[in-house]
Amino acid sequence: MQSYVEAQRARRQAAEGFSGRAPTQFPAAPAAALEPSEDEIRLAKVKRNLTVGTSGIFQIISIESRRAAFSFRGWTNDSSNVRREYVQVEIGNNSSIEIAIVRKMIELIRRYYQGNFNWESQRLDRTVVLSARLEDNEGLEAFMLKEFFGEAPRDNRFR
Repeated sequence: MQSYVEAQRARRQAAEGFSGRAPTQFPAAPAAALEPSEDEIRLAKVKRNLTVGTSGIFQIISIESRRAAFSFRGWTNDSSNVRREYVQVEIGNNSSIEIAIVRKMIELIRRYYQGNFNWESQRLDRTVVLSARLEDNEGLEAFMLKEFFGEAPRDNRFR
Protein backbone atom coordinates (compact mmCIF):
# COMPACT_ATOMS: atom_id res chain seq x y z
CA MET A 1 0.00 0.00 0.00
CA GLN A 2 2.85 2.38 0.87
CA SER A 3 4.48 1.89 -2.54
CA TYR A 4 1.13 2.58 -4.25
CA VAL A 5 0.66 5.85 -2.31
CA GLU A 6 4.24 6.93 -3.12
CA ALA A 7 3.76 6.10 -6.81
CA GLN A 8 0.55 8.16 -6.93
CA ARG A 9 2.29 11.07 -5.17
CA ALA A 10 5.22 10.91 -7.62
CA ARG A 11 2.84 10.81 -10.60
CA ARG A 12 0.87 13.82 -9.24
CA GLN A 13 4.07 15.78 -8.52
CA ALA A 14 5.38 15.04 -12.00
CA ALA A 15 2.13 16.26 -13.53
CA GLU A 16 2.39 19.46 -11.48
CA GLY A 17 6.02 20.02 -12.48
CA PHE A 18 7.56 19.26 -9.06
CA SER A 19 11.14 18.00 -9.37
CA GLY A 20 11.93 17.24 -5.74
CA ARG A 21 14.28 20.18 -5.23
CA ALA A 22 13.49 23.72 -4.18
CA PRO A 23 12.12 25.54 -7.19
CA THR A 24 13.66 28.81 -8.29
CA GLN A 25 10.35 29.78 -9.82
CA PHE A 26 6.83 28.62 -9.03
CA PRO A 27 5.21 26.62 -11.81
CA ALA A 28 2.27 28.27 -13.55
CA ALA A 29 -1.11 27.33 -12.18
CA PRO A 30 -3.17 25.13 -14.46
CA ALA A 31 -5.73 27.06 -16.52
CA ALA A 32 -8.63 25.21 -14.87
CA ALA A 33 -7.52 26.49 -11.45
CA LEU A 34 -7.76 30.10 -12.66
CA GLU A 35 -11.39 29.86 -13.76
CA PRO A 36 -14.09 29.99 -11.08
CA SER A 37 -16.04 26.83 -10.35
CA GLU A 38 -19.81 26.60 -10.78
CA ASP A 39 -20.22 27.00 -7.01
CA GLU A 40 -18.06 30.14 -7.01
CA ILE A 41 -20.09 31.62 -9.88
CA ARG A 42 -23.36 30.83 -8.10
CA LEU A 43 -22.13 32.36 -4.83
CA ALA A 44 -20.97 35.50 -6.67
CA LYS A 45 -24.47 35.91 -8.15
CA VAL A 46 -26.05 35.51 -4.72
CA LYS A 47 -23.65 38.07 -3.19
CA ARG A 48 -24.36 40.49 -6.04
CA ASN A 49 -28.09 40.17 -5.35
CA LEU A 50 -27.55 40.82 -1.64
CA THR A 51 -25.93 44.20 -2.16
CA VAL A 52 -27.64 47.28 -0.82
CA GLY A 53 -30.61 48.31 -2.91
CA THR A 54 -33.70 46.76 -4.35
CA SER A 55 -33.81 43.72 -6.57
CA GLY A 56 -36.73 42.11 -8.27
CA ILE A 57 -38.19 40.00 -11.01
CA PHE A 58 -40.71 41.11 -13.61
CA GLN A 59 -43.05 38.49 -15.03
CA ILE A 60 -45.54 39.22 -17.80
CA ILE A 61 -48.73 37.39 -16.92
CA SER A 62 -51.04 38.24 -19.83
CA ILE A 63 -51.05 40.34 -22.99
CA GLU A 64 -54.03 41.31 -25.08
CA SER A 65 -54.23 43.89 -27.85
CA ARG A 66 -55.24 46.77 -25.53
CA ARG A 67 -54.37 45.59 -22.01
CA ALA A 68 -51.84 43.47 -20.18
CA ALA A 69 -50.78 42.43 -16.70
CA PHE A 70 -47.41 41.77 -15.12
CA SER A 71 -46.10 41.10 -11.65
CA PHE A 72 -43.07 42.47 -9.87
CA ARG A 73 -41.60 40.44 -7.03
CA GLY A 74 -39.28 42.84 -5.26
CA TRP A 75 -37.01 42.68 -2.25
CA THR A 76 -34.26 44.61 -0.52
CA ASN A 77 -31.23 43.05 1.12
CA ASP A 78 -33.55 42.32 4.07
CA SER A 79 -35.10 38.93 3.30
CA SER A 80 -38.14 39.74 5.43
CA ASN A 81 -39.07 42.56 3.03
CA VAL A 82 -40.31 40.50 0.05
CA ARG A 83 -43.38 41.81 -1.73
CA ARG A 84 -45.25 41.10 -4.91
CA GLU A 85 -47.06 43.72 -6.93
CA TYR A 86 -49.62 42.92 -9.58
CA VAL A 87 -49.78 45.64 -12.26
CA GLN A 88 -52.46 46.05 -14.91
CA VAL A 89 -51.57 48.08 -18.00
CA GLU A 90 -53.85 49.75 -20.53
CA ILE A 91 -52.55 50.79 -23.95
CA GLY A 92 -53.64 54.42 -23.44
CA ASN A 93 -51.77 56.85 -25.71
CA ASN A 94 -48.97 54.36 -26.43
CA SER A 95 -48.56 52.97 -29.93
CA SER A 96 -48.45 49.35 -28.68
CA ILE A 97 -49.22 47.37 -25.56
CA GLU A 98 -45.55 46.32 -25.41
CA ILE A 99 -44.45 49.94 -25.10
CA ALA A 100 -47.12 50.52 -22.44
CA ILE A 101 -45.81 47.53 -20.44
CA VAL A 102 -42.18 48.67 -20.66
CA ARG A 103 -43.06 52.24 -19.67
CA LYS A 104 -44.94 50.97 -16.61
CA MET A 105 -41.96 48.78 -15.67
CA ILE A 106 -39.61 51.74 -16.00
CA GLU A 107 -41.94 53.77 -13.78
CA LEU A 108 -41.63 51.03 -11.15
CA ILE A 109 -37.82 50.91 -11.51
CA ARG A 110 -37.62 54.68 -11.00
CA ARG A 111 -39.28 54.32 -7.59
CA TYR A 112 -36.01 52.78 -6.42
CA TYR A 113 -33.34 54.06 -8.82
CA GLN A 114 -32.68 57.47 -10.32
CA GLY A 115 -29.21 56.62 -11.65
CA ASN A 116 -27.48 53.44 -12.73
CA PHE A 117 -28.71 50.00 -11.72
CA ASN A 118 -27.74 46.41 -12.50
CA TRP A 119 -30.01 44.37 -14.75
CA GLU A 120 -29.54 40.62 -14.96
CA SER A 121 -30.35 39.99 -18.61
CA GLN A 122 -31.81 36.60 -19.47
CA ARG A 123 -31.38 37.39 -23.16
CA LEU A 124 -27.67 38.26 -22.89
CA ASP A 125 -26.98 35.81 -20.04
CA ARG A 126 -25.06 38.44 -18.06
CA THR A 127 -25.55 41.47 -15.84
CA VAL A 128 -25.55 44.87 -17.54
CA VAL A 129 -25.58 48.37 -16.09
CA LEU A 130 -28.56 50.45 -17.20
CA SER A 131 -29.54 54.02 -16.45
CA ALA A 132 -32.88 55.10 -15.00
CA ARG A 133 -32.12 58.77 -15.68
CA LEU A 134 -34.81 60.62 -17.61
CA GLU A 135 -32.29 61.71 -20.25
CA ASP A 136 -31.47 58.02 -20.92
CA ASN A 137 -35.12 56.99 -21.26
CA GLU A 138 -35.03 56.20 -24.99
CA GLY A 139 -32.15 53.75 -24.59
CA LEU A 140 -33.72 52.12 -21.54
CA GLU A 141 -37.04 51.64 -23.35
CA ALA A 142 -35.29 50.16 -26.41
CA PHE A 143 -33.27 47.75 -24.25
CA MET A 144 -36.30 46.56 -22.29
CA LEU A 145 -38.44 46.15 -25.42
CA LYS A 146 -35.77 43.90 -26.87
CA GLU A 147 -35.27 42.11 -23.54
CA PHE A 148 -38.95 41.23 -23.09
CA PHE A 149 -40.25 41.06 -26.64
CA GLY A 150 -37.15 40.39 -28.74
CA GLU A 151 -38.15 42.53 -31.70
CA ALA A 152 -39.81 45.78 -32.66
CA PRO A 153 -43.16 46.21 -30.91
CA ARG A 154 -46.42 45.68 -32.72
CA ASP A 155 -48.18 48.82 -33.84
CA ASN A 156 -51.85 48.59 -32.84
CA ARG A 157 -52.88 51.41 -35.18
CA PHE A 158 -53.09 48.89 -38.04
CA ARG A 159 -55.28 46.27 -36.33
